[in-house]
Amino acid sequence: MSGGATQRKATPILDPFDISRYVKTLRVADASRASRQVDVTHGATFLVAMGVLSPALVMQEHIESYVQSLEKSGYTVETVEQRVSSLSSYFTWFIRTHKPAKGQDALLHPVRRVRVSHVSSCEHCIADDGAQSGHNLKGACTARDARMPLWSVAAFEGSLTASAANTRSAYRRDVELFAEWLLDSVPTVTPQTVEKQHVRDYLSVMHERGATSRTLARRIAALRRYFAWAMRTKMAVNDPTDGVHTPKVNGKLPRPLDEETVARLVSTEDEAAPEWRRARDRVVLEILYGSGLRVSEVCSLTVQSVSSDQTTMRVMGKGSKERVVPLSEPATIALRRWAQVRHEVMGETPEVALLLTGRGHPVSRRDITRLLDEACQRAGIAGGTHPHALRHSFATHLMDNGADTRSIQELLGHSDASTTQRYTHVSKERLRLVYSESHPRA
Repeated sequence: MSGGATQRKATPILDPFDISRYVKTLRVADASRASRQVDVTHGATFLVAMGVLSPALVMQEHIESYVQSLEKSGYTVETVEQRVSSLSSYFTWFIRTHKPAKGQDALLHPVRRVRVSHVSSCEHCIADDGAQSGHNLKGACTARDARMPLWSVAAFEGSLTASAANTRSAYRRDVELFAEWLLDSVPTVTPQTVEKQHVRDYLSVMHERGATSRTLARRIAALRRYFAWAMRTKMAVNDPTDGVHTPKVNGKLPRPLDEETVARLVSTEDEAAPEWRRARDRVVLEILYGSGLRVSEVCSLTVQSVSSDQTTMRVMGKGSKERVVPLSEPATIALRRWAQVRHEVMGETPEVALLLTGRGHPVSRRDITRLLDEACQRAGIAGGTHPHALRHSFATHLMDNGADTRSIQELLGHSDASTTQRYTHVSKERLRLVYSESHPRA
């Protein structure tokens, strides 16, 4: 979701841009549609202020001036890229729906050749930590960290040492989005002058744009962490999130696969694929289900993670919490098979990651999602599934077969037993289904 301004009311001066008509053509979720509308409205307002009163008159230099204004104001790299992308989509639609009259020149796309000064895909922005390849995590980048200097978001992110990498990245982005909303709506406000009403107004706007209760709860949590840190570092004297209500999040029960389906899924192989890929994919599937690992934990496994007898595995979980999990017999067999062919995809530089791609790089979330989708197609699982569903299935099948909650909590790496309790609810639902289908008076 963009960190754009509040939802501006349509003004007659923006009528020539026909933004509402453009938004109606978007085949995206309501929240994404609202975000695009905010982005395009923001850009159109800037262009009108420059004296460009019609989209047909917009030139490349106008868009370049807009981008320079965003970057000079301190908008984050991600937001600048998003707003440029939204404007590009808008002008593609405008040119397509406004054909030139006979004898007139076709309209030129004013955004197509515009480039931002810094992109989030730079080698410094992307985390250089090997096993995290392919993740949306950020490394230390001087150009990126120079944005929004008053908010010191890089220092805040660095203070979250006890949080998982994905959590740190998400919290930083949530704070950036709030700061950008203030930059658009109340530009004079700084971390020292943020008031409770600002936070409430922001959450109200996010709700109107379609943010879910889960998203709102996380953004409040991020702002609470930020202002607690800001007060410790003397950047703020008050906590504007104090007393702000957190919406109730309706937790969804996990949807596990049944044992027969999982067995069919993890044992399927692509007969046309090379042996190294078949062996690697089998390891991934067996570990996801056989040990209940998170997909991020699978990506971060190293050769040293596996014990010498290949019966256990040391896993680094959320918040840098380490645990040892047992390996199933099929997983052990799959690991031995992979060890025999792993050298085929090793590059010239030795790679410590356990699971590799064809180019010798550590596997990413995207690689695992892709191989799981292919396995679902081969196994005939309609609608497919996702990596976390195998973790759900692991826990639910343990529960169904008599494992106690405390043991499952240790295996999953849950710090809070209430998280593990979800699986007792799943098992109760399954028992209820069996009862309703089997008992004559159910």
